[in-house]
Amino acid sequence: MTSCDKIENPTLCPRNCCSYANSRNHDPYDEIYLFHKMFLLTIKTGKDDLMMKTKPQRCMVCRKKVGLLGFNCKCDEIFCDTHRHPEEHACTFNFKSIGSAVLAKKNPLCKADKLK
Repeated sequence: MTSCDKIENPTLCPRNCCSYANSRNHDPYDEIYLFHKMFLLTIKTGKDDLMMKTKPQRCMVCRKKVGLLGFNCKCDEIFCDTHRHPEEHACTFNFKSIGSAVLAKKNPLCKADKLK
């Protein structure tokens, strides 16, 4: 090895494939190196940018916490078990027009030739 090929502070790759991850090793490990660099940066600064904290999800009608059991409606809102049906929360999504469009697409008009 020449002096320019030496690796300062050699560390093993996070995948444990016996390769060294460094800034010059760009081919298969550049994403790993960037992720590792961001991880070390967050450890040094004390900020946890990698894990985003989310607010607890609540029903849009009764504001009850739904957690993992929330029901997503087609009107892009989250509802609890009692308000999950469209009739219970005055849904703004037009099910009738979407249903008729799907039926028209799946069932084309079959027309026979006219008799002469």
